Amino acid sequence: MKIHEKALTISTSSTIVLIAVLTIWSELSTPFKIWLTGIAGHHWVTKGVFSLVFFVITYFVFSKFSEDNVKKETSCVVVSAILSGLAIFLFYIWHFFSG
Repeated sequence: MKIHEKALTISTSSTIVLIAVLTIWSELSTPFKIWLTGIAGHHWVTKGVFSLVFFVITYFVFSKFSEDNVKKETSCVVVSAILSGLAIFLFYIWHFFSG
């Protein structure tokens, strides 16, 4: 099986953003966090399972498209990782000082 680079980078970027959104959402919504905990016993385990399933699905969906500029796609992964990490960091800074 040949690895499809474009699908891999799009799936990676999308999954990084999904994890950031789920993390912030679960911290803002106690019912959502409880729901996540109820699925797999801990909210982080559920986020991991959701992320894995999401990654695999998006990889197979985007692997149907043609190849593109891998360098551009890789830059997208780096940018999404930095922005998502910054979003989580700033959320926790805000949460610390507002609580």
